Amino acid sequence: KIGTSSLTGGTPALQRPRMLELVQQIARIHAHGIEIILVTSGAQAAGRERLGFPSLDRSVPAKQMLSAVGQSRLMHYYSQLFEIYEIVVAQILLTRDDLTNRTRYLNARDTIVELIGRRIIPIINENDTIATKEFRVGDNDNLAAMVASSLEADLLVMLTDQPGLFTADPRRDPNAHLLRDIERIDESVYALAGGTASRLGTGGM
Repeated sequence: KIGTSSLTGGTPALQRPRMLELVQQIARIHAHGIEIILVTSGAQAAGRERLGFPSLDRSVPAKQMLSAVGQSRLMHYYSQLFEIYEIVVAQILLTRDDLTNRTRYLNARDTIVELIGRRIIPIINENDTIATKEFRVGDNDNLAAMVASSLEADLLVMLTDQPGLFTADPRRDPNAHLLRDIERIDESVYALAGGTASRLGTGGM
């Protein structure tokens, strides 16, 4: 799973050189026969860039508008970059209902399995354009976990601009330190989580 901050490098726009570096690494793994599903953020950032960085509120319609504009742009970049390595990619947009309704879940799973079997990399994003509040996954961290679980993946890798879980937000607390090992997830661990500090992403702790 690749978050918006990993695609933008902390800038307002998608950084194609950074995307190329990520695609290069994925292509290298893919060449070794590893089956890959890519869950990606970045549609809203791509939409904001395409529209010239308009000043918008963070309302649902504004976000859905940005996603509608940006999703095709995001996929265009991915398609071009993977084409360098002769890798075909496919777009799949999902909502929570697609993963919790059994008929839709089985259909989505079968489609992804068929793509992987043909050495096509599925690129998955939440369908922000039409997802209502009750059908939203929430962010792509959760979506990636749900996809990994439903496909019985061997490994879930979540790329982020942070080295891990801290005792506090290291951007705000100079005394925050990294927790390298979490033996058990309990209420004290959940209490460490906070909201996103980025205007671009919706995930984060």
